[in-house]
Amino acid sequence: MSAHAVSASDHGQRAAAAITVLVAALAVLGVVLVYSSTSVGIAMKAQDATLFLRRQLLWVALGAGVFTLARTTDLASLRRWAWPLLGLTVLALVLVLVPGVGAKVNGARRWIRVAGLNGQPSELAKIALVVFCAAWAAGRREELQSLRGALPALGVVGLVAGLVAVEPDMGTALLLSTVATTVLLAGGVRLRHLLLIGTPGALVLFVFAARKLTYITHRINAFLDPASDPGGVGYQTRQAVIAIGSGGPFGVGLGASQQKLLFLPDVHTDFIFALVGEELGLLGALTVIGVFGGLVVVGMKAVDRARDEFAFLLGLGLLLTLGLQSILNMAVATASVPPKGIALPFLSFGGSSLLFAAAAAGLLARVAAEGRAPERAPVEMPDTWSE
Repeated sequence: MSAHAVSASDHGQRAAAAITVLVAALAVLGVVLVYSSTSVGIAMKAQDATLFLRRQLLWVALGAGVFTLARTTDLASLRRWAWPLLGLTVLALVLVLVPGVGAKVNGARRWIRVAGLNGQPSELAKIALVVFCAAWAAGRREELQSLRGALPALGVVGLVAGLVAVEPDMGTALLLSTVATTVLLAGGVRLRHLLLIGTPGALVLFVFAARKLTYITHRINAFLDPASDPGGVGYQTRQAVIAIGSGGPFGVGLGASQQKLLFLPDVHTDFIFALVGEELGLLGALTVIGVFGGLVVVGMKAVDRARDEFAFLLGLGLLLTLGLQSILNMAVATASVPPKGIALPFLSFGGSSLLFAAAAAGLLARVAAEGRAPERAPVEMPDTWSE
């Protein structure tokens, strides 16, 4: 083995180790925050201060196993399993809409309950759709540059995103479609073909949302004018901003939050970043942002050094998913965008979201570990914007 190859291997292993350390740090902080946010208010309703702590510890342990499994997965084998994984995902997304199979919570069917455990098929879709798009696009650059070649992949994206939107979960559907189409653009699909095929689908979803999902309109109105419904749709965002503002530069102290005393619903899930701002202050919030930023930077370097086109597209999709989801969650907590229920990877309480994030990070670490040697030419990005 050449000195360049050895150097590349060492560099890849260091990048994979960095991803592992950053993910572990976020997961440990998540356990602390979940306990802090639930031990006094939420869990005490069940007269068990450590209920959510024990559950989160279990999910973190399972997540560590998922991360390790993904970290050691052979990418060539994963590529061959792209279609079965997609089929399983579509089946789960259909089943979640079936009464008696999918659990209806707050007017939405997003959960499947099996053996007393809840899972969200949309979380599986985040992995499966990226794997499929990467597998489909790799090695088909010329084919994808034609409308006929792009249509099947874009049709699959529309099917998966549409099933998630029907639950309804428009935010996750938008995230899925954004990440998947970006992967396909990087793989060779032309922007004009994407617009030609995607615009009608987007219009259908818009009409569906406008006619059936009135809560979206209410959320947008509450975002534009928080005073219009301070005790209704805008309540959570308002309380989140109060929590972050009351933290000041250094926070009120770990465990000393007032908003977790049932003033801020879902503080342990969708609004965990608000708790960071209140208890750990601006310094703690910037530290969390910095850790996520470090994960993105290391991930970008891993993607740039991917050994082949499939690894490049896979890493790109997984990094976009983790990065965009993190940004969206923090933007909601800081009232920068309309409210949307979406977890903060590794920090929010929850099983399926944590397992998804662990799988995504583990596969990203695998891409980093298998990075190409410096003497090999880098994977070229297609010119999808010129025509």
